[in-house]
Amino acid sequence: MNSFVKSVVITSSLLFGYLVPATSALASPPVSTEIKVQINDKLVNFPDSQPFLDSSHLLQVPVRSMSDSLGLEAHPEPVGQAWKVTLKNQSNTFTFTTGSLTAIVNEKPVSLVSAPQFINGKVYVPFRSLADLLKIRIQWDSTNRIAILNEDKNYHAPAWYATQFEGIIDAKATAYTGSSSENGGHPSVDYFGNPLQVGTISVDPTVIPLGSKVYIEGYSYDGLPAEGMYAVASDIGGSVKGNKIDIYVPDSKTKAMKFGIQQVKIYMLKNQ
Repeated sequence: MNSFVKSVVITSSLLFGYLVPATSALASPPVSTEIKVQINDKLVNFPDSQPFLDSSHLLQVPVRSMSDSLGLEAHPEPVGQAWKVTLKNQSNTFTFTTGSLTAIVNEKPVSLVSAPQFINGKVYVPFRSLADLLKIRIQWDSTNRIAILNEDKNYHAPAWYATQFEGIIDAKATAYTGSSSENGGHPSVDYFGNPLQVGTISVDPTVIPLGSKVYIEGYSYDGLPAEGMYAVASDIGGSVKGNKIDIYVPDSKTKAMKFGIQQVKIYMLKNQ
């Protein structure tokens, strides 16, 4: 596989802007509705829009996240109410328009398995068409519902096991430290008196019961696991209400403030 030139060209905040999803209550959708994408041994992060199955039961993936992950140049432009997008690497050029089953690959027309779509300000492209363009073999793990792109030409085990969780919460997250001023005058301990550590979170017990084991993804912070982390709801806080969590970080208050407010996805784990 040739190396890719990574240079995403952003011409519209509507198309590629990051929109913070609205907070929702705890939901327990069938696990099978969650579809993930993996490149080699790493999951692709979809911060603001998720892959989905279209009306033809074919996988559609967000262009922005996939082009970033694969190092593709992405050139979008509006065409009436549709979007025309050109994806490039060192070997191929792939131009498609949302709503159209015809695309141009290396200046030749081709038929797509399903039409690219424009939904809620985001452009999606058929996963199969993207893989065919890049000549990357697809591996589908039906048990865990992961589509794996074997870019390095090797088979890979799934990086996610869907049966681990039974419910999902979309929440806002902030960070806190072991400072006594942030812990009711009791430095570095949680609600149960246990030492604070990476993996401790403060919750609203009416939303996430104390003692719950969860998996959190979607945050970005130097000092926490990059791809997501397992955590235990073992602390509470006066400002932690509703769909909000406070994540303990082993840093100064000044650095923790840089975490800000981030939108995260919380998976409620089974067999707690």
